[in-house]
Amino acid sequence: MIAVSGGADSLALAELLINVRQRFGLEVAIAHFEHGLRGQTSIDDADFVKAFAESRNVEIVVGNGDVRKFAADEKISVETAARILRYNFLSNVRHELNCDAIATAHHADDQAETILMRILRGATSTGLSAIKSRTSTQYGLLIRPLLPFRKVELEKFCRARNLSPRLDTTNFELDATRNKIRLELAPTLEKFNPALVETLCRLGEVAAEESDFIDAQTEKIFPTVVRDNTIVRAEFLKLHTAIQRAVIKKFLVQVVGSIKDFGFVHFEGVRKVLLNNLSGVELPKNLRANLKHGRLFITQNISSR
Repeated sequence: MIAVSGGADSLALAELLINVRQRFGLEVAIAHFEHGLRGQTSIDDADFVKAFAESRNVEIVVGNGDVRKFAADEKISVETAARILRYNFLSNVRHELNCDAIATAHHADDQAETILMRILRGATSTGLSAIKSRTSTQYGLLIRPLLPFRKVELEKFCRARNLSPRLDTTNFELDATRNKIRLELAPTLEKFNPALVETLCRLGEVAAEESDFIDAQTEKIFPTVVRDNTIVRAEFLKLHTAIQRAVIKKFLVQVVGSIKDFGFVHFEGVRKVLLNNLSGVELPKNLRANLKHGRLFITQNISSR
């Protein structure tokens, strides 16, 4: 299933996959989510994608949602709300059509912007691995065939195919962090390094490879360090710092579930408790990491109730 917004990136992806479907024995469908953020223009985008799919005899499913209301109800940004609703829709369509994967049109410029954003937010080396070409997620398998390509290449492809992509004017509004990075920060940095996108993508690739290695090493030693949902301090102290941090993250995922609200300061706080034999540290979600008799465990933070 191909996620198509109507812009140059997703239009190029759809055209490419449709053209090679017979050669590789692919069955493709298109999904379009109308965010309801730009009035009639958003509706016109949906009609455009529907006409594109029908002209190529490809099945299409169109969905819609009230992004602004969802953002207000959940107290999150419109950008985040749009992403959540879009991927929930894509996941539902994937199940409905029994598709093996969701193909998205992320490209090299998206990769560079994501890495820049994570640098600004203080990501560790693991976080810099950014977007991967293939990822198993809660929404299903996501594939991103266009990651090696620049946006200008995709726009050139559309022109060569006489495709007329839709233009999303919200991409030029400076209220979203990603837009500020794309429109202001990246052009400034390119004055110092014209190959900024290529450099950042290479950084992401190297970080991903190193992250995969650390994850593999962590898997090997995890049963020795983590027993009965506790971290054994004596075993933890034997580990390299990089593996210690990886163990803590994996441990918290195992015990807590989602660590979406956890940041470097929290992981490091737990590590300092173990290194310095402290009593414990408070964590997000009203939780607390406690160290007792050489074992670190997670409990509800009773003191804050």
